[in-house]
Amino acid sequence: MRKMYKGFLLAILFSVIFMGLTCGQPETSIELRYIYHMDQDVKGNGFFSSYQTTDVTNLTWSNQAHGSGSYDYESKLDSRNGAKYDSKSDVYTTTSDRGVTFLESADFSYAPAGMQMGKYSFPIDFQSKGAEKTCLKNYISGVSMNARFNYLDTLSKNLSSELYWKLANTTDEFESNLESNTRTKLNFEAAFSGSGHVGALDISRDLHDANILIDEDYRGTYYITKNMSHDTKYNLKRQTDDWLPCCSGGFADMNLLDKKPFKSATGVFDCTCFKAPTKAQFPRIY
Repeated sequence: MRKMYKGFLLAILFSVIFMGLTCGQPETSIELRYIYHMDQDVKGNGFFSSYQTTDVTNLTWSNQAHGSGSYDYESKLDSRNGAKYDSKSDVYTTTSDRGVTFLESADFSYAPAGMQMGKYSFPIDFQSKGAEKTCLKNYISGVSMNARFNYLDTLSKNLSSELYWKLANTTDEFESNLESNTRTKLNFEAAFSGSGHVGALDISRDLHDANILIDEDYRGTYYITKNMSHDTKYNLKRQTDDWLPCCSGGFADMNLLDKKPFKSATGVFDCTCFKAPTKAQFPRIY
């Protein structure tokens, strides 16, 4: 009876292991495609703090702000990852491009703000100077851009930004074509009293050997206009040959680079093409 019990436990254990191995080898894949849109309008006096971020394939955008005082803010965010919407026909379709666009208008004036947390608590004073930051990261081109404002007494800003990437990969019997098109854009107009920073970096080669490097800092009362844009296009075409093309069309059909290394196997890569011999090269001796 004890041997039968042990055998039963071993059978259950084997079944669990087998099921685990089976579950660990999925046969299907899930591809995520989505569209996200947000309109925002905020007006008020007091303390505010916000953080927004969105990630599509190889593109990252983020925006954050905080402060105490008077705040008038409007923004529009559109993010899509491999999907497209036609408002006229009300139809969603798949596409090979993805991107993020952001439009923003902000007016801020600093003032301390008090808040009563409860009936028996003392008022809490918020004395937070204003701060706003927008950051774009394009991992395809290796380009990042940002505009940051800190320690603000006043700020009046209009900003627009865009991240875009399209990838097309087609293959037929004779040619494969890989095409990539990506764009990073940050434009703004700002009048502020406080601290401001503008940065752009291209590390497609190396962090210590950047193609583009912008690092600007301002402290005081300034009016700044910046229009920054970076585009990258990449196209790779490759011709494909049938396996052993020489035997179907002769040695002239082979690529020049293939003729040099592929000469070692007689009758195959030297394109003399195999012919059945009339007698064995090494006949048997009985």
